[in-house]
Amino acid sequence: MLPSVYLAAEDEPGLAVGRKLIAEAEPLFVYREDNAHGYGRLKIKTPNFQQMGSNGLPVLMITDLDSHICPSSMIDEWLGRIPSPGFLFRICVREVEAWLLAHRSALADFLSVPISRIPAAPELLPDPKAKLISLAQRSSHRKIRTGFKPIGSSAIGPDYNRLLGDFIRDCWNADIAANVSPSLGRARERLRVLATTIDALPPSPS
Repeated sequence: MLPSVYLAAEDEPGLAVGRKLIAEAEPLFVYREDNAHGYGRLKIKTPNFQQMGSNGLPVLMITDLDSHICPSSMIDEWLGRIPSPGFLFRICVREVEAWLLAHRSALADFLSVPISRIPAAPELLPDPKAKLISLAQRSSHRKIRTGFKPIGSSAIGPDYNRLLGDFIRDCWNADIAANVSPSLGRARERLRVLATTIDALPPSPS
């Protein structure tokens, strides 16, 4: 199994989270990124990711649970089998925004809102993205309010991805967030196991 990881996600925030999780699991590193721009294309490519993982190129795929009942039913629907050890099919409960909300103090500072407004159990929220956008509208910073606020038929604001990318890169701590986000904790553990497996492999002959 190679230390290079193929990273796939529904959107830019998912990719930003994936980069951070992979970076903390040395010696793993991102080989290539795939922004599916929604779950549809990600679902179609899932069997390909399974094959890649089986052939020695690890894949970290991050997707949202959304309205599915549970992660296991979603994996069965998308893949129809247990993922190979090299295919990390990781599901955010219920959206990647729940993982970001889980680092409450950092998000409160970033949005400039009281920490008391940040939910203590983000994985129980039916729509974490809507909650995050709602919180941003209470920010004292105009760029946050306007950047997160959807315009027209768009589900997110014009600077949503960029602002969240800044937050993930500069402020978000997965170790802290995993304390209140079980699905994030499981994703990090799978990456640690993968990194350990790679470390245990003998060096390739020169």
